[in-house]
Amino acid sequence: MSKSIEAESRPNWWAMRPWRQIQTNLREIDMMDINAEQFVADLQEFKATSVLLNAAGIIASYPTKLPFQFQSPFLQGDSLQDIIEACHKADIVVTARTDFSKVRRPVYEQHPEWAYKSVQGNIVDYNGDVHVCLNSDYQQDYAIEIIRELLTTHDFDGIFFNMGGYQVKDYSYNYHGICQCDNCQRKFKAMFDLPLPIKEDMKDPVFRKYKVFKNITLQEHSKRIYDAITSINPNLLISNNLNQRSVYRQESNTAIARSLPHWQYDASDNTKFVLGSYKPMISLNTTVDFIDYQYRHVAVSPHQQELRLYQNLTNGGGLDYYLIGRLDNHEDKSGYERIKKAFHYHAEHQDEYKDITSRSTIALLRGPDGSTSEYQGWFRFLAENHYMFDAIMVPVAAEVPWDKFKAVIVPDYQAISDELARKLDAFAEEGGIVISVSRGGFSDDTYERRSSPALKCLGIERVNEIVEDMTSSCFKLTDKTGFSRFPVTDLAYIDGSYIYADYEDKVEKHLSLIPPHMFGPPERCYYTLVTDHPGFTVNPYGKGKGIFIPWRPGSLFHRQGHTNTIDLIADLLEHTAGLKRIEGNLSPMVEAALFAKEDGSSELLHLVNGSGHFGVTFYAPVPMYNLEVTIPYDKEQKPQSVKSLVTGKDYEFSADSGSLSVKVPSLELFEAIKIS
Repeated sequence: MSKSIEAESRPNWWAMRPWRQIQTNLREIDMMDINAEQFVADLQEFKATSVLLNAAGIIASYPTKLPFQFQSPFLQGDSLQDIIEACHKADIVVTARTDFSKVRRPVYEQHPEWAYKSVQGNIVDYNGDVHVCLNSDYQQDYAIEIIRELLTTHDFDGIFFNMGGYQVKDYSYNYHGICQCDNCQRKFKAMFDLPLPIKEDMKDPVFRKYKVFKNITLQEHSKRIYDAITSINPNLLISNNLNQRSVYRQESNTAIARSLPHWQYDASDNTKFVLGSYKPMISLNTTVDFIDYQYRHVAVSPHQQELRLYQNLTNGGGLDYYLIGRLDNHEDKSGYERIKKAFHYHAEHQDEYKDITSRSTIALLRGPDGSTSEYQGWFRFLAENHYMFDAIMVPVAAEVPWDKFKAVIVPDYQAISDELARKLDAFAEEGGIVISVSRGGFSDDTYERRSSPALKCLGIERVNEIVEDMTSSCFKLTDKTGFSRFPVTDLAYIDGSYIYADYEDKVEKHLSLIPPHMFGPPERCYYTLVTDHPGFTVNPYGKGKGIFIPWRPGSLFHRQGHTNTIDLIADLLEHTAGLKRIEGNLSPMVEAALFAKEDGSSELLHLVNGSGHFGVTFYAPVPMYNLEVTIPYDKEQKPQSVKSLVTGKDYEFSADSGSLSVKVPSLELFEAIKIS
């Protein structure tokens, strides 16, 4: 085998490289006439530094000697090793894409015990590919044999695992339920002495234990794979493995049946939570070229793809593009021009993106067990009011330093550990602000309901009742102090759930709940009762405070998007919490983020114009002119230079009283301003 670029000799080599990756998701037929030199030349047109390509698992894209790995019958073109060697000559690293979630039908027939089993005892056979279970000997042991063969016969620099974990849907999104195979039954009984649950229901205590079971077995499997790979090559990059903080790769994609609206901050969100939670891990969030599984040959809007790439850069990540087939034979190249533009920009300025860290002052908690809509609503509250924030995954939040944060937001994240609850209380006691929404911390990390809320800093004495349907309710702004965005509006509307609670005497109550009242016919559309139940509370706690919001404004805003909701939260953040944001005349449609070089030599201000997101379509953004942006700037000396990396022009600026104002003549899609 040829020597790889760096992986065999340099530990953590991935941290030293700029990341511009392309995934060519090679089909079987692409190997019939693949040409290594052409393959590399196509990558070089994009200035790619990394490529991810199909190698092993469901189908081996190389001659395999293993009896239970199905070898592709189309290996007539250049070999995988030829492609790897050509890439290495061009200083392009190569990651092997593997998929151990399925086996071909002939393999299943020899090992039926490897298969996933539904509640009805059925397997999932999708086009001759049979789903296999994570707990089967195939994924636990035989996959490691395949990995060993692959890595000892090919000089890959990294490895990526597609569709890992517990798969319960097929490519048509048919749901097949919790796996009931003998392996799962045996392991679950050994862990909890219980039979497997047959449906996903958080009200079922057995299902709650099953979620714990999945977490434990996934962590064990991840460690097992990590140990196996590092025993073969200790310097091989293992994507998404938290035992090795190398590269975390995920997707911004679309799906025909997915509920709308599109999550317009998808790439920003994915990048933020990786860098906020797993540093020094590199975030690679790929823009998926195609519309959905069923339409892999037709691309989404080029403007949507370009927006995703610049959102990655804006929030400190690398660039990644994913298409079906090869670059040369792809049948919809409409995205190529704009993708190349972003890749070329990064190639020209890649040194500016090394060793940077966000200057965020707010942490927004995120995780697999939270309310997605509540989280996304709060993401929008912060982004569209230009607050600097990081997203942090709940499972590691207790381990991440919070020194730079002024506030931590818990957006209806119910299942948090005692350790994290103590850290949140300590954060408030030491002078921070904790904003907890709805049922945040009402359950422990094994999904069991607590007898009382975990967060002492909120000042909740007891929860009396949770009403799930508050249709037609409002909050009355009886005192408008601190609500500058409501000069002629006296009400804020509420929908969804509300928590009736008793509070400690020192807790300040704000807003007054108008409970559900008549809304038809118009002649009887009025309320007669204004209660003392609050829209939010503030509890002084040590040197800081806890703010409790007993309803779900994020879910409401994510679903409906009315300014009545975002204005209320904007006033809460600005006046009640006293948080500082990026100021100026930026539109809410402009995302802003501020990063600093770790050596303090410069700062990087990014602006992304999201105005092209119109309804469910992504068009070119509407250019904006004569912008002024004011950021915190605490250095004693004024900067020597404020320069656009996009236009190459120096921008007019002024600095005083701990802030820096920059005049930006125009903004199309993306701006990057270096302050040094």
